[in-house]
Amino acid sequence: MQETTGSNKTQKLLLWGILLLVVLVAVCSFLNRSQDDLQEGQLLIKAGDDRLALLNIADLRQLPAVEKKMVINSSGGQSEHLFTCTELRGILDHIDPELTSRYTRVITCGIDNYTSGLEMSEVLQPDNVYIAYADGGEPLKTKTGQEGSMRVIIMADEFGQRFTNFLVSLEME
Repeated sequence: MQETTGSNKTQKLLLWGILLLVVLVAVCSFLNRSQDDLQEGQLLIKAGDDRLALLNIADLRQLPAVEKKMVINSSGGQSEHLFTCTELRGILDHIDPELTSRYTRVITCGIDNYTSGLEMSEVLQPDNVYIAYADGGEPLKTKTGQEGSMRVIIMADEFGQRFTNFLVSLEME
């Protein structure tokens, strides 16, 4: 009889442990959910809780575009690209010409939660930071393989480690 009571106690502790883990996972998922309902093909530009702009690829196509040829070095080797893109400085000036003087950093974020930081001095360098939306004349692919994604490219970064694929937000700091 003693063994059954000990076994029941162990089972109850195990069930409580599992229940606690399930609750913990649910709470963490809730806390990590996106507050902004971000979607690929849209670019939210914000400062803290303030939404400064929500642009889509059609909006970017209305701004001056350039083609940038780039070879990206990675652990998988070199890849050649011909990006169609718009300079980030021009995008920020289009929204508000004082953004580049009001903030010192830009945090980029992809739909996959990859984030990277740029100093505003990098954004202000001519011919350096761009938002690309096509490669070789073809729209960039989303994380799910559809057309309509955006990507940060930095001409001064030959390895592309700070490039943000599947770009959905820029946070001004």
